[in-house]
Amino acid sequence: FTTLLYTIKFEHVIAMPRFGGAPKCHVCEKSVYMAEELKALGNIYHKTCFKCGHCKKALTSGMEVEHDSVAYCKNCYGKHYGPKGVGGGATAGCLQTEDEKPAVSKFKNTHEGGSKVVISNQEKCHTCEKTVYAAEKMVVLNKIFHKVCVKCKACNTTLPAGSVLEHESEIYCKTCHAKEFGPHNKV
Repeated sequence: FTTLLYTIKFEHVIAMPRFGGAPKCHVCEKSVYMAEELKALGNIYHKTCFKCGHCKKALTSGMEVEHDSVAYCKNCYGKHYGPKGVGGGATAGCLQTEDEKPAVSKFKNTHEGGSKVVISNQEKCHTCEKTVYAAEKMVVLNKIFHKVCVKCKACNTTLPAGSVLEHESEIYCKTCHAKEFGPHNKV
């Protein structure tokens, strides 16, 4: 026989045992100890009990939505309690309930061209003269290269950004630059 005290915290009532023990989980009503405690929506949960009330996926604190004291993921909340008849494209599945028909767009694609997309002002690699995209771009000596096209003129080794040396607008590694253009011992 245990007598419970009730503590009001953030306008919610949290059940606390009167003589020691731990607070109770909002879902399973079992004791929640500090190592397994998760606080969300003004309640205390076991980390494993903090799940979406509909799809049962684990929730992350701060990424949940509450309805009638039940936590939901944003997708399930949108499907079941969100606005009706709103949205399209990426959000249509989240906002439409099972009994609604999908909305048909009144806008039609009038573009008669082919499916090929042309991007103007493409940057070309100084070495291979092919298009250079942002993920593979390296600027050396104010010229644009693919990362794999930055090579020593003498030994053809691919060079990282910090190890490029220049002589007469040509790229060299440190070793080849020293051999070709460094001080020579003339006896």
